[in-house]
Amino acid sequence: MCIGMAASLTVSAQENNNRDENGKIVRGPYETNRLGDNIWIGVAGGINVFENSFSDIGGVNPALDINVGKWFTPSVGARIGYQGLTASTWSDEQYPYFKKMGDDGRYKNAFNTAYIHGDVLWNISNAFSGYKETRRWNFVPFLSAGLARSWKNGAANNEFAVGAGLLNNIRISNRVDLTLELRQLVVKQGYDSSPIGGVAGMSSATFGVSIKLGKTGFRRSNRAVLENTVNTLQAANDALLDDKADVENDKAELAAENAALHDAVQELENRPPVVEKVVPGLTPGAVFFEIGKTELSPQELFHLDFYVKNVIALDEDKVFTLTGYADKQTGSKKRNQQLSQMRVDYVYDLLQTKYNIPAERLVVKAAGSDVDRWNDPLLNRCVVLE
Repeated sequence: MCIGMAASLTVSAQENNNRDENGKIVRGPYETNRLGDNIWIGVAGGINVFENSFSDIGGVNPALDINVGKWFTPSVGARIGYQGLTASTWSDEQYPYFKKMGDDGRYKNAFNTAYIHGDVLWNISNAFSGYKETRRWNFVPFLSAGLARSWKNGAANNEFAVGAGLLNNIRISNRVDLTLELRQLVVKQGYDSSPIGGVAGMSSATFGVSIKLGKTGFRRSNRAVLENTVNTLQAANDALLDDKADVENDKAELAAENAALHDAVQELENRPPVVEKVVPGLTPGAVFFEIGKTELSPQELFHLDFYVKNVIALDEDKVFTLTGYADKQTGSKKRNQQLSQMRVDYVYDLLQTKYNIPAERLVVKAAGSDVDRWNDPLLNRCVVLE
């Protein structure tokens, strides 16, 4: 355990101090992370300045950035997001995005802007100085591309746009960074609704916060452990090769034993079969009738079918006695005797006609209501098979 803790502390120290035991900067390699690791969500606010040309610079307008990103390695990441809000320009002519006329006689064009983009980020602090999770300030230049849309007064303009910028990540805690971002966007010059067909740009500066989700940080791979694992696997492979050689040497013996077993099986298969008849202990069965009825309900017919197939059919030599009963709480003694006789005859006929049970295997009795078979008169509306 102590060795494991020491190794863990050593790796942690290397990741935080970005130098090995000899004082040299360590730049990897690092273990790959899962899809949900090193994810962040960022929100920032600031200003936009639209430049229709180098000499025609618009006013300062509010900007909003919202993005989601992931670091794949300590140096390389990607993000997608929204950047924009509003922008404005001045022109000598009135354009569709016209808002008002200035004191100098020029026209002010104000419009909404949205840039949906994907960025590739490069953390040069980690790339050149080695990965350090607790570094206070990281410089992250990036390249950007996406779709830019401007709209106002019922008019709209969609343009492909590219850009570049510098993201400054300022560490506050393991989960929270402050962000300071400078971006330059390049779009078609008519983005502000002017008919000019050149190249325009929009500069942005925003300040905000990013929240890290999932597992954070990267773990440097331990080459010594990897090499030790490789050596262990190689030794295991050599042992398997030795075992394979032993198996090859035993194949002839196993083949001989298999042949002997095959001959023994053939001998057993050629022997005449010996059939021993096993007759399990038989349990009496009973089917119950509704009051005054001499025919069985579908449920009781199912019970009779089960008893025939699972008891009577097991011993073709067994003689079964069918005894009919009646409930002495209802009806006269004569009527109950008649009911018990009709019930047992009904079951007797079913066994002969439906199940082909020979008559010589069946003995019929009618007990009327004189015998309380179950100590419950209500249950005596039955025929017992035993």
